[in-house]
Amino acid sequence: MIRNCLLLLLCIIAINNASAQIKDDVIYLKNKNIIRGHIIKKNDSLYTIQTADGSIYNYMLPYVEKVVQEKAYHNFINKANGFAHYTELGTLVAGKTTQQGVTTAAFSFQTVNGYKFNQYAMLGFGVGADLYATQTIVPLFASLRGDIISTGNVVPFYFADAGYGANITQKSPGSDNFKGGLLYAAGLGLKIPFNRTAGFLLSLGYRYQKTSYNINNTSTDVLYKRLAIRAGFFL
Repeated sequence: MIRNCLLLLLCIIAINNASAQIKDDVIYLKNKNIIRGHIIKKNDSLYTIQTADGSIYNYMLPYVEKVVQEKAYHNFINKANGFAHYTELGTLVAGKTTQQGVTTAAFSFQTVNGYKFNQYAMLGFGVGADLYATQTIVPLFASLRGDIISTGNVVPFYFADAGYGANITQKSPGSDNFKGGLLYAAGLGLKIPFNRTAGFLLSLGYRYQKTSYNINNTSTDVLYKRLAIRAGFFL
């Protein structure tokens, strides 16, 4: 698990550094206007530049003050504080943790809403559904989340969750009294903005869930220790 998290962190740093190296062509006009994009043609009399929305503009040389390359502009705006939202779904991958000792992956969905104090800390409450092979858990948890690096077109973030997983599994012949228990999770992810306030996200983390049930009137504990791989969106 530690190795996987370290690999994800290295990927985060590499992607962020790569995005930081992307450059825009920037034309500074003598009337104080600034045009960002990609210069597709230039000669002794004019510059032709294509902006991010696909528009193409021509500027005569006498009206141009200077032309430089600068770090690419991104339109993602980090809210200083206020409401924050995450919705994620994915799979929980692990070894033999079901009653029958079968190796399976579980489907997982969760949504988190909370208050963002600053870019590096958001405290919220989450609820969802974890569908294991033989049990169904409704996680109820507190979540601490925040960005790791403040700039870049791809923003790495961390999360730490803790709470209780309510067990709603229906009793079956020989098995009953299903109970939930402690859950916690932690990991890293990437935010990929697609407009000024929202975006897509990917995350990788560790998830622990304790449950129990009776089989033939004997109590049995089940520990789900899973690698959580998720995708979703944030606001």
